[in-house]
Amino acid sequence: MRILRLTMDAVGPFPGHEVIDFEAFSDAGRFLLSGPTGAGKSTIIDAIVFALYGKVSGGRDSSDSRIRSRYANEQAKTEVELIFSTSSGNYKVRRQPTYERVKKNGKGVTKQNAKAWLFKLDEQLREVSEPLTKTSDVGTEITRIVGLNREQFTQTVVLPQGKFAQFLRSTSKDRQDLLQELFGTAIFEDLQLDLVERAREVKKKQEALNANLRANLEVLASLLDEAPQLNQERSLVYAPVPKVDCEFDPLETAWASRFESLTPWLEQNQRCADLEVSAFRDRKINYAVNLLLSVI
Repeated sequence: MRILRLTMDAVGPFPGHEVIDFEAFSDAGRFLLSGPTGAGKSTIIDAIVFALYGKVSGGRDSSDSRIRSRYANEQAKTEVELIFSTSSGNYKVRRQPTYERVKKNGKGVTKQNAKAWLFKLDEQLREVSEPLTKTSDVGTEITRIVGLNREQFTQTVVLPQGKFAQFLRSTSKDRQDLLQELFGTAIFEDLQLDLVERAREVKKKQEALNANLRANLEVLASLLDEAPQLNQERSLVYAPVPKVDCEFDPLETAWASRFESLTPWLEQNQRCADLEVSAFRDRKINYAVNLLLSVI
């Protein structure tokens, strides 16, 4: 934001019409108001802040009545006009405070209500649109245009007496909020919070996958533990009949001959049974391995 020109009528110790062209000092970038006590240094800052925000630059309990000059003619109109520029363009704001003025008929006084106007200007500082005239709308739009509220403005753009010390004594949270607004770093805080939230979600998913993996590994381990037992059971069921040497009588010899003819059939059935048990065991192991691989 750049302050271009300030115009004051019947403000503070200045009873007349005063114009300050800040563009004459634009090369300096900073302005120092100096002078003896009562010269009007604070009044200039008050006028700038009042033009923008409708209140003077002091604390919350500061009276806006000090804007009205005590040295002005009773018929004089108190008004402040400020021309300034921001990244969104040039603007002119004009305000009149609440004060008592002489009635138009010259008999007695009447209350003059506060008024405000906000104009959009072109590059030649000419008015290009109808102004906002509702004081609340002007205040809202000024805060949007400048990007700072009154308290932040008086701690960064203009520094009344004691305000910078107040900024230094403020809490870390207050300074952080102010500097965040001033330098537009809120986007980085939002990014940080988003990354933290994403990391939290990834951690939850990882924990769920780890739990699922542990459960499947337990199933696989139990199946692998059962494999030797299956082999042992198969060997017991299908153990070969021990060979016995003995002599047979004719009848026994006949039965032995008959049994020998059945031996190939018995051996074939035993092989089929072996294959069936082995296939069953392999299917259980393959199921466990596939289940583990699908999780990984």
